[in-house]
Formats: sequence, structure tokens, C-alpha cells
Amino acid sequence: MSNKSYRKEKLQFRLYNFKKNWRLFYNSKYGKVGFYIVLIFVVLALISPLIIQHSDSLIYTAPEGEFTVADRQLSSKLPVIVSGISASSSSADGVYLVYTASASGIYGVDVCNGTFYHLDQSRTPVNNITAITAESLISGVHTYVIANTSGNILIGETTWSSGIEGHGTPTMQVTKIPMNNVTGLFTSGFTDHSLMASYTIEYDSAYYAYPDYPVYIYIISHNTTGYYLNQYYMYNLLHGTNGAEHSIKLPYNVKPTNYEFDAAGFSSSAEVFVSQGNHLLGYTTTGKLETNITLKQNINMIYIPSAYKTSNNSYNRVFVQGNTSIYSINTFNDSESMIFNTANRITTVSSTGGSTGYPSYVLVGVSNKTMYILDKPNSVLRTMSLPININRIDVFSDNFLLDNDTGAYIFLPADHMATGSYVWSLSFKNGSSPLFFANPLSGGRESFAISHGDNISIYSTAGKDLNPLPPTLTPVGGNSILPLGTTAHGNDAWSQFIGSFLTDIEIGITVGIGILLISLAIGMLIGYFAGIVSAGFETLSLAIYLIPSLPLLIVVAAIVGPSLTGIILVLTLLSWPFAAFTLIGIVRSLKNRAFVDSAKVSGAGTFQILKNHMLKNVTPILVYLTAINIGGAVAAVSTLQVLGIAPLTVPTWGGMLDGFYSDAFALALAPWWFMPPIIAITLFILAFIFLSRGMDNVVNPRIGGRR
Repeated sequence: MSNKSYRKEKLQFRLYNFKKNWRLFYNSKYGKVGFYIVLIFVVLALISPLIIQHSDSLIYTAPEGEFTVADRQLSSKLPVIVSGISASSSSADGVYLVYTASASGIYGVDVCNGTFYHLDQSRTPVNNITAITAESLISGVHTYVIANTSGNILIGETTWSSGIEGHGTPTMQVTKIPMNNVTGLFTSGFTDHSLMASYTIEYDSAYYAYPDYPVYIYIISHNTTGYYLNQYYMYNLLHGTNGAEHSIKLPYNVKPTNYEFDAAGFSSSAEVFVSQGNHLLGYTTTGKLETNITLKQNINMIYIPSAYKTSNNSYNRVFVQGNTSIYSINTFNDSESMIFNTANRITTVSSTGGSTGYPSYVLVGVSNKTMYILDKPNSVLRTMSLPININRIDVFSDNFLLDNDTGAYIFLPADHMATGSYVWSLSFKNGSSPLFFANPLSGGRESFAISHGDNISIYSTAGKDLNPLPPTLTPVGGNSILPLGTTAHGNDAWSQFIGSFLTDIEIGITVGIGILLISLAIGMLIGYFAGIVSAGFETLSLAIYLIPSLPLLIVVAAIVGPSLTGIILVLTLLSWPFAAFTLIGIVRSLKNRAFVDSAKVSGAGTFQILKNHMLKNVTPILVYLTAINIGGAVAAVSTLQVLGIAPLTVPTWGGMLDGFYSDAFALALAPWWFMPPIIAITLFILAFIFLSRGMDNVVNPRIGGRR
């Protein structure tokens, strides 16, 4: 017979044996189920790179806007529909009373308990409201509410029954000043005592004739001859003198739409800015026209960073928003420069405080749900895509609240500027512009208030963490889908789960093959040979086998460390004795068979006998043992990770259960996070147990023959 025919017949014989063994295996219901479970796991492992959302699932956390919502601290229902909201405080602890306007006067809401007070009993409809803090150099700090009504200006001073703000019952003494044809109202007062206390105020006596009430009230009025800027001392208004200190006719017959007071340390540099069309006008507190700049675009907003309002520096500037451009105007020399330009309509502008020079960040909202963050003129640090168009940006301690004027809000803290990710979003029907304030209930930390309908709601800017999130296709931020929700740390559970298929299968197969090689070598050596070396290996194997496996595994794994390679080596080097002893018994039994003696007589060497006779006869049992070891390896790794001993840097099912041992309640709290890996580990182990049961039909002649 030629070599070619011999190899062909040998191949046919092996193929025949394989088909025969496969039929025996497939006839087992256990083997069939185990095979298809393993097949599904392998397919998922192979396609996991295509269906996983985030390959860095251990590091990746969903943006805070996906799992954080505004944390409501208080809600107060009033007996009337309210509009507008304001607050100020004479206490360094923060704001105790939030003011709002209504058709029946001014209401106040206690931020500590939600109690509301009808402060203005005159039942006068109030159109808008401004609360300020005025520091009297004679009688201390006072809180005033200034409101515009039909034909009157109201100035209300708030006092508390105990004499200490926030304690007792608040009341308001209201002074009503007749004032017709009012187009706009604003003041030079601070809206927050904490802001006033953080700066050194100069109060130049040449420009403040009444230091007991160094606050101006500005009224923009109109008549048939044009528009006027009227400056009043609040002291005069409160003491019966209603005449304006200055009444300045504005030079253009265009309705003023924007106005800001630049205190500049309350010195001679203090200036009032008013826009008329594309003209920016600036007047000193003595009525002198200091600035008159004509821009190429109509002015839609005037913005002055908070530090510029309270300090007198050469770098102070005013930011002016046009339709498609932002201009920067130096308040000392009126030099003008364009710092941003876009093809889309600009809706708003804001910035950080600018206490040391140019603001660290300038925020520009654009009409296509986009916001640009500038770190210097004409330099865009970050472009943010937002779920809403923003028309207003409020700032407090360099934290920003974006809103669209219809009740949708987004919070962006200063430390998120570099990443351009917001923390949370909030939506109300017909919500007012938000009001930032220092909340004494939370130790002076910032909160914000919103009026909506007949309610005042107060929220913490810190937000409330919703993790672990349940499965959802529409998370809070709306930027991604979460088929299995999130973990407690905000990780995408789907990505971790799918990414674990390949890792766990690799661990199981690598450990299974490693155990196979070690146990085969030792089983052949000890089982076939006799002598001191063989006895020594057998004693060592027995010693390792008799040591409790889990404690030994925990100790060695803790020493090796949390690396994937280290864990695989530990499992391999500590898990081979059982398979080795099984093979030793089989090899010793085969050694005494007649076919081995025949091979020796025919001149076969030891290596030929081990290869051609021993190995062929132990191959089915090797497959059986390897199936058990693959499932056992995954179970061992999962056990170590549940105990927190082997935190790996790659996704595994056991890693998803890390911490479950110390917080079993989490299983009931977030089953979408824990159940998928638990089910996967269980099915994986059962699949290989079923495979080994199926291999019984092949390995055990009695079962195979009977079937």
C-alpha cells in the first residue's frame, strides 16, 4: 500500500471516528443544549466590537446630563399666579426670602420652610420686581424691593419681627412714588449681600451725596419729545423728594432696549450704559455722556462681568451682543474690538467674573442649539451642542444656568468648561427666568429659584445623581441609549456586559488549555514512569490538591495583583491537580494493557507508546476535563471579583458584580445591572457542564454503547 493511500485511509478512519463520536455526543440532550449555548456565547464574543457602544466601558461614564437631575429642595404653592422672581439679603448667611410679583402685589417665600407672605397689601398689580441690598453707613445693611406698577414705583423695605433676618415673620414697609410713562427700571444696588461683602466699595463722596443710601434708581421714560434717562437717589425717594437728580434726553429716537450699571467700585468711573438701536451710550453718575459708540449691528444685549462692576481697573470692559457678532469695549478708553463672529443669530452672552483681567471663559449662545465657549478673543475653546436653544445665561460664582425663556434649563458649572458637558437639565411649563442665590439652608451654597404658574420652586445646583439608571432608550440628556441602564458609577452596563463575552471566553479557554497541558505532562510522567522523580511529583500534586482551593486562590491572587495575566497564571498553576490525578489513574490502567505490551515487543519506544497509544486513549477524557476547567475558570475569576480581590482592567461579568457581596440590596435596587452578568456566568458554567455530560457518551463505553 502506498503512503498516499495509507494517509487517505487514516484520514477516513479518523473522520469516521469523529462522526461516530459526534453522533454519540449529539444524542445527549445535555450535550446538545451545552453546545448551542456555547455557540451563542462565541458568536456574541465575535460580534461584540460591532454592537458595543463604548469600547472603554470601564472608564467611560455617561455624561452627567444623562444621569443627573436638578435636586428640588422646596416647592411653595401661592394663592395667585406669579410672574418674575428676585431675591437679596442683608445677611451674610444667604437669602432667606424670595420675592415674586403678582396681580395683587408682592409676595415673599421663605426658602427654609416654603411659607409665603403677602408683603404688599395694597393689592397693586406689579409688572416686574427687583430686590437689592443697600448698605447704610449709618444703620447697617437693608434689603429693598423695587417694583414697577402702573403709574407708580414701589420701594419696599423688608424687616423681620425678631430683628434678625430669617427669624420671625417678615413685613414690608412700602413707599409708593408716582411715575408715569416708564419704559425701563434698574438700579445700582447689589442683588446679593455676599457679592457686596466680597469687594471693597469706595463710595466716593463727590458722587454719592447721601452715603446712608448710596443707591441709584434709574428710570427710562418717554414722552412725545423722546426717551429720557432719569437718575434718582433712593434716599431722596424714601424721604419724600421725588425729583430726579438728572434727567437726560437720549440722543436717538429709538426705544432703549438694554441697560446696565457699571459700578466700577462706586467711584467716579461708575457709568450707566444704555443701547439705542446700534448705538451704545455711557453716562457718568453726574450725567456726563462719556461713551457714544456706533456699531455695525443693532445691540441686542449689554453684558458686564461681575468683577468689572465692583472694581475699577484698566482692563474693565463691556460686552455687546449684536445679531451675529460680539464686541468688547474697554470702559477706560472706549476702544472697540470684535471678539466673536458667526453666520447664525446670536441669542445671548455671558462670562466668568474676570476678577484678574479678561474673563477665563466667555459663553455665546447661538440660535441653532449651539453654544461656544471662548477662552480668549476669537478663540473657541469648545463648541457645545445643546438640547434646547438658549436665550439667557445666568451666572453665580462662575457657574452658569442656561435657559430658553420658556421653562427649559441647563446647568453648566465652571469646572466643566474644558469638557463642555453640562450636569443636568430641567423643564417647566412657562417657567420664569431663574434666580441664583446663596441658600442658608444648605450652608450658603448656591441654589436657584423658578416661578411657574402659582408655584415657586427652589433647586440645588448640585443636582441629584440618578445612578444606577434603569434601561432606557431616551435618557435624561437624550444623547445616547442605555439598553441595560447604568451602574452606580454611571458606566454603561450594556457595554460592560457585551465587552465581557470575549474577555471571559478568553480567560476560560486560556486557563483550560493551560491546565490541559500541565495535567497531561504530569499525568503521563507520573502515570507511566515509576521512581523517585515520579513519586516527588505525585507528592507535590497531592499537597497542592489537598490545600483548600478558595483560600489558596485568594492569598495568591492578592499577592500577584489585579492583572489579567497574573490571574490567569494563578488559576492555571493552582487548578491542575484534579485533572492530573484523573489522568494518572487512567495512564496507569492503560500501561498494563496488552496493546502496550505488544507495542513494546514490536520495538516501539517510550515516546511512540505515549503518543500513539496513551494520548489517543486519553483524548476523550482530556476534552471532558477541559470543558469542566473552562467553566470553572470563569467561575473562579467571577468569585474573586465579587469578593473584590481581583479587580481587572478589562470588562468581565465578575467585574460587573464587584461590590455586590458587600451590598446585596443593590440586586433588588438595580436588577438590570446585576442580573445579566449573573445569568451569563450561570449559563456559561452550565454550558460546559452540559458539554462534559455530553462527552460522557463518548468517554464512557457503557453509556455510549447503551445509547
